[in-house]
This record gives sequence, structure tokens and C-alpha cells, in this order.
Amino acid sequence: MISRIPRHLLIGVVAAFAIVIVAGIGWHMIEGAEAVRARLNRAEWLLAGWRWLLIAAVVLGWRYWVTWLGGHLPPESQRRLVDARWRVAAWLVILEILLGQNLLGRAVELVV
Repeated sequence: MISRIPRHLLIGVVAAFAIVIVAGIGWHMIEGAEAVRARLNRAEWLLAGWRWLLIAAVVLGWRYWVTWLGGHLPPESQRRLVDARWRVAAWLVILEILLGQNLLGRAVELVV
């Protein structure tokens, strides 16, 4: 599958992740943990919006993604992937609710 992804796109995504990680470490070193946490708490609604937007982009563009990334697969496998769109969407929403909205963390706090 990696051979089907254009090399410049793969390098760009890896570079973007590396930049985000280095910037996050630098931000933490410059401002300290409490300041970073306070700013992230203020931007929580914006970050949640971005996550929901990305989930929508995955779900709405699912056929395109299957065609682009799974073009080397047999037609039967591509059809099964297209049919799995709503299961993937459901799992992404469940993960967002449990992890992104910290429902799991809140449930653990109630138990402990």
C-alpha cells in the first residue's frame, strides 16, 4: 500500500508530524506545562471541531479514499471497503466520544 502513495506526499506527512512534535516539545520547554495546559484548555472547542471535521472528511470522502489508496486491490475488496464506511464512521465517533471528549477519563474518576 505504501508503494501506491506518492513519495512526496508520504515525506510531507512525516515532515508535518515531525514539525508538530518538535514545536510541541519546544512550546513545553519555553512556557512550561501549566501554561501549555491552560492554553490547550482554552482551545479545546477548536480542537474538538477540527477532530469532528476530519471525521466528516474521512466519511464523506470514503469512496475517493478507497479508490485512491486501494486502487491496487481487486474490485471485490474495494467493494467491501466501500461497504465498511459506516462501520468505520461509527468507530471513529465512538473513539472521539470516549477519548476525545474524555468520557472514559470521567468514568474512571467517578469509580475511583
